[in-house]
Formats: sequence, structure tokens, C-alpha cells
Amino acid sequence: MNTVLMLKTRFSSAVKNKKMRAKRREKLSCNKPLLIFAIIMIVAGLIFTYSSSAFDSLRYFKRQLLFDIIGVAIMLFLAKYFIKLHEFKLFKPLYLLWFCWALLIWALFSTEAAHTHRWINLGFFNLQPSEFAKVALIIYLAYFFAKRPEKYRTPYTYITPLFYAFGTIALIYMGRDLGIPILLTTVLLLMLVIVSTPFKVIMSLGLLALPVVALAIIHKPYRLKRIFTFLSGDVSYQLQHSFYAIGSGGWFGKGLGASEMKLEYLPAAHTDFIFAIICEEGGLLGAIFIVLAFTWFLSVGITRARKAKNIYHCYLIAGLTLCLFFQAMINMSVATGLAPTKGLPLPFFSYGGSSVIVTLAMIGILMNLFSVEDNS
Repeated sequence: MNTVLMLKTRFSSAVKNKKMRAKRREKLSCNKPLLIFAIIMIVAGLIFTYSSSAFDSLRYFKRQLLFDIIGVAIMLFLAKYFIKLHEFKLFKPLYLLWFCWALLIWALFSTEAAHTHRWINLGFFNLQPSEFAKVALIIYLAYFFAKRPEKYRTPYTYITPLFYAFGTIALIYMGRDLGIPILLTTVLLLMLVIVSTPFKVIMSLGLLALPVVALAIIHKPYRLKRIFTFLSGDVSYQLQHSFYAIGSGGWFGKGLGASEMKLEYLPAAHTDFIFAIICEEGGLLGAIFIVLAFTWFLSVGITRARKAKNIYHCYLIAGLTLCLFFQAMINMSVATGLAPTKGLPLPFFSYGGSSVIVTLAMIGILMNLFSVEDNS
């Protein structure tokens, strides 16, 4: 009799605890440190969007503000409901990736812009599918490997995720974009390490990737020229003026709006080379602030990934964190001459709708995962 009562008590306690956990998940609160980080970066990004555009600054500011508002709305929505969306079949990670593939194929047949097929003209807004595809791929990879524990994997297990990874990278590259494929390849290799992929598999992928990368560079003469210019120590026109901007900023900078290089000397001053303008107007201290902010973000993300109780959360937190961090590092490395010139936006700062919306969506997903872990 006592045994039956004890079993009933334990069962009722388990049900009660389950209900309490469910209620806590329904009342998820935003992760305050990440929210404060996002707000600071958004405000700083808006300031430098206005300051770095030489002409029609108010127009760029208004559009970027609109993109930020849309991005914040998506961020807050995902911060509350991202994990819950997995309950709907329509939002399965593979379906999201297929949808992004459809957008990437649509972009290939869209009107050419700046000699590329990266955007879909929606009239009021140019959608860049590659930005959304990079997030969809990371979500899919995290979900796939979380469902297949290491002890149950065989060499054939990796065929499916690698097919979708290289398929996504290939479709983005076909739109004449090399920056995001390089970023995704870097994130892919790091995620394979995180999910405990055998060293032989990673080495094989690395060896297979080398000739592919070489062909991609040789295929376009201007890319080969950039590599030789970088290796020889010569400086291109764009990089030279980026150096002028960075060097003239000194410790404290010239002040907001006082940049000279943005006056049609430095191409893409408000997009790919906005970091050079930040250095010119904000000085070395401004540059250090940006670097430290992204370093703090990396530290928090990796720490939370290591402590995550759910393996899917662990992989996804790590993947999104590494993607945002390395995108920022590549952008700043290009502006400072530490990497060959390649267009890749600086998260939160570079002007562009798709980039800022996707960046804030990634932050929203991380906020949701952090809160779910805190309440589990």
C-alpha cells in the first residue's frame, strides 16, 4: 500500500513539475545582456549609417531605421516563439532550407544588379536570399546532428548534411557572391568539429575544398588579381583609402560626420567599408569598442553553448554565434588589409535591409535559446 502511495506521489509531482516548466516556458523573458548588446549595436549602427553616407544621409538613415524596426519586431517574436515554431510542420528546418533554395534559384533568374544575381526586387525592398539561407543552413545542420548522436553515426551519415551544405553554398556562389560562401564554409567546418565529426572526414572535406576554391578564384580574373595583390603587399585603390581613413582617425577620431574619405574617395563607405569610417570618425577607441563588443558576444555564445542541456540548443547557439562573429572579423580584416578584399557586411553597421534583419533574427533566436535553457 505504501509503495502504491509513493508511486502516486512521485507521479503527481512529476506531472506538477512538468506543468510548472511548461508555464515558465510560456513566460519566457528576453535575455537582458543580449538585448542590451543588440540595442547598443543598433543605435551605434544607425549613427554611423547616417555619418558614413556622404550624400543623402537622411534617406539612408530613414531606410536603415525602417529595416531596424522590422528586424527588432522579428527579433522579439523569435525571442519568444522560436522553439515553439518547431511544433509546426511548415517550420521544419529542412523545409526552411528548401524555401531558401527556391529564393536563391529565383534570384539567379532575376534582373542583374552590379553584375551579380544576389537580389530579388520586391519593389519597395531588394531581398538578398543568401542572408536568409545562411541561417536556414545553420539551423538545419544543428537539427540534423542533434537527432543523430555520435555513437549512431557512420561515414554515410554525413552525406545528407554535406549535400545540403554544399548545395546551399553552390547556389549562393552561382549568384556571383564569394563572401557568404567563404563565411559558410568556415562555419560549416567549425560546426563539424563541434558535433564531433571524425578528423578523417574533416580532412577529406578540406582537401576536396581546396581545388574548388582555386577554380572559383581562377574563374574570375579580378579575384585572382586581388589574391596576388594581397600576397605581394600591394595596395588597391579601395584599400589605400581605407588605410587613409583608419590612419587619420588617431586615438579619438575626427568626430561624427567629419570623415573626408566618405566624400567619394572610399567606395562602399556606408556598406562593406563602414569600419574604416568608424575608425576615422571614432578613432582607435571606436574600433576597440567594436572589436570588444563582438568578442564579448563570442564569449557569451560559446559559454552558453557549452553549458546547454539540450544538444540541439548547443549546436545552434554555437553555429549562430560563430557565424556572426566571423562575419564581423572578416569585414574588419578586409578593411584593415589583413584579408583579401571581399564584400561582406559588418553586422549591425553596414547599410542593407536583408543583412540587418537577418542579424537581428539571429539575435532573437539566441535570446530564445538562452531563455529556454535558463527555464529548463
